[in-house]
This record gives sequence, structure tokens and C-alpha cells, in this order.
Amino acid sequence: MIVHGIHVNNEATIHTGTITEINDTYFYVQLTARMGVLKLPQRCLICENKPQIGDKVKFLMSYVELEKDNYTKEDSDKL
Repeated sequence: MIVHGIHVNNEATIHTGTITEINDTYFYVQLTARMGVLKLPQRCLICENKPQIGDKVKFLMSYVELEKDNYTKEDSDKL
């Protein structure tokens, strides 16, 4: 897609991080490359073993888009 003349590839990419805090209902992930911190519910963590602080995680994420925005779309956009 093109947003304000800039080509943006909005496909899900793999991001990584480290678990920094665990609670009964949620856990915190410190993202690599200084991208910030995520607070996520325990139920969204896919694992067989009990997660520990310091465990590495990976997930897919793409850019966030406004639902009702009038940007110029290319034919190759999958949204």
C-alpha cells in the first residue's frame, strides 16, 4: 500500500522479545530493538511448559491501520 507517497509493506513479520514479568492472568514481554513492552493475557501464550521470567518469545505482527482511513491502496494490497 502507499501512504502519503511512501510504500508500506503491511505483512505480518516475526518479532521477538523476553518475558520480564508473569502474573496469574497476564505476562509482560520486553520487545527486542527497543520497540517497547507488551502486556498480554496468559491465555494467548502457546506453550507446553510453564513460562518463566527470561524465556524468549516470538510472535507475528504487522503495522496498525485505522479502520476508516482514506489512503491510496495498490492492487497488491491484501486487506
